[in-house]
Amino acid sequence: MKARRVQIVYNAKAYIARGEFREALRIEDGRIIRTGSGRELLDAAPAGAEKLDAQGCLVLPAFHDSHLHLRWLGQRAGMIECAGASSVEEIIRRGRDLVARLKPPAGTWIQGAGVNPDLFTGEKRDPSRDDLDRVSGEHPLILSRHCGHTIYCNSPALKTAGISESAPEMEGGTIEKDELGRPTGVLRENANALIRDRIPPPGKAEALSCVRLAAEKALSLGITAAGSYDTLSPDPDETAGVYRALCGGGRRIRVTMQCGISGREDILDACLGRGLVTGKILYEEPAAGPLLKMGPIKLFIDGTLGSHTAWMRRPYRDRGETSGFPVLDLESLEGFIRKADAGKLQTLVHAIGDAGMDAVITAFEKIAGGLPGPERNPLRHGIIHCQITDPELLERMARGRILALVQPVFLAEDMYILEKRVGPELAATSYAWGAMNRLGVAVSYGTDAPVSDLNPLLNISWAVLRQNPADGFPEGGFYPAERVDLADAIDAYTAGSAWPGFDEQRLGRIRPGFLADLVFIDRDLFSIPARDIHRARVIRTMLAGETVWEGPGSG
Repeated sequence: MKARRVQIVYNAKAYIARGEFREALRIEDGRIIRTGSGRELLDAAPAGAEKLDAQGCLVLPAFHDSHLHLRWLGQRAGMIECAGASSVEEIIRRGRDLVARLKPPAGTWIQGAGVNPDLFTGEKRDPSRDDLDRVSGEHPLILSRHCGHTIYCNSPALKTAGISESAPEMEGGTIEKDELGRPTGVLRENANALIRDRIPPPGKAEALSCVRLAAEKALSLGITAAGSYDTLSPDPDETAGVYRALCGGGRRIRVTMQCGISGREDILDACLGRGLVTGKILYEEPAAGPLLKMGPIKLFIDGTLGSHTAWMRRPYRDRGETSGFPVLDLESLEGFIRKADAGKLQTLVHAIGDAGMDAVITAFEKIAGGLPGPERNPLRHGIIHCQITDPELLERMARGRILALVQPVFLAEDMYILEKRVGPELAATSYAWGAMNRLGVAVSYGTDAPVSDLNPLLNISWAVLRQNPADGFPEGGFYPAERVDLADAIDAYTAGSAWPGFDEQRLGRIRPGFLADLVFIDRDLFSIPARDIHRARVIRTMLAGETVWEGPGSG
């Protein structure tokens, strides 16, 4: 009979719940068995027990990012990195540098990501095909806006996709043209597929390399679990195969697959036909527990605030000719949710604008709102982003027990444009994490990485401060009534993010019976000024009692 593996973590400040901490933990075969004082647990430790001195670290349940893109995050390493660029000219320079460094053969696709014209220091405009032709005229090239909902293409990319002056209008997307009718190279929402479908999909080896890079980054930041939306092909088994290879190859991170169907019923049917119901375990190990599970399908109802494609009830304040638009018709939205629900598949829907929020809430109310309050929405359908809201929308979410998967770090960029887009009255009730908590909405935190920085401590800082931690702007916080306190922010990143994946009985808390997924942090977040939260460092990350990442100073 195999001997138990017993570990004692001591000299810690382990966060149990609001206002409750312990000095030590006893872990047996990857699960927490007891919490208590160091003396108590060390004295009771059996011979041969492993003893780990936490050196006074704050020990939290490991972070759980409720929505990101691991493959895309790893893929960014080989792309033109546009995040932080202050102008179109700087993007051109970065692109030329990458082409000179990698020397890709003519005709090879070049990609980039992270463009944000709203943060340019000079002219705040989208890059055009003429700009990107200066990077290369021999390679089809596309750059993604930081949100991923707008792309910028050079002439070879447009030619490869057959996009010319005769390109028609399309539902749920736009191909922008100049005054002469010539495509500018700017494509939004559903039009993106005209280009993206021409790019050769990554092979399994390339995809696996990307997710390994991303997993290593996540573990270094204390993240041991993620809801990851990665579409490699219409075949859900292909994506699952990459993650089985990741977990089986020794990189221990828990992945809940969020299967994007992009309005395609055949992909939904493929999931249902393979029995991929939400919560189905696709890979596990005896000591570590489930490492890969089927999660929800993911739909989109609208675009983004930065691109003016989030679907609003009223025209944008700074672009009165548009209110954004739905990227999926409402009959299809309801049909997809209803079919998934009948097949025991959870649905998460990207919604940012208040009209988009209303449409999704209405669909969920029709399909999952008929049961008594405590039993309502048993599959835990939810909304990703939930940015532009008013009190009535949030109250309906609370009544319908509809989940909110939010990204506080989005304010790092959006606070500079929010009032310009929607006006101060609606801005005051948006990004309303405090109101969600007060109403009892089930809230989880994530980053949508690589759309935003993956670091949970930076994300928590934005939730608590609602201001730039580097310079304290704006003084007093951006609509400070919607700030949350530190305990609420940590809970949303741990127990709150376990909830959408039905993991609340094994992940997200330090308590007996739970898996020992832990993160050790070099300073006590509960004692330092909130403006210093983002400066804290992860020292150690554990998954089921195994150290899966260790940094300098961990001892």
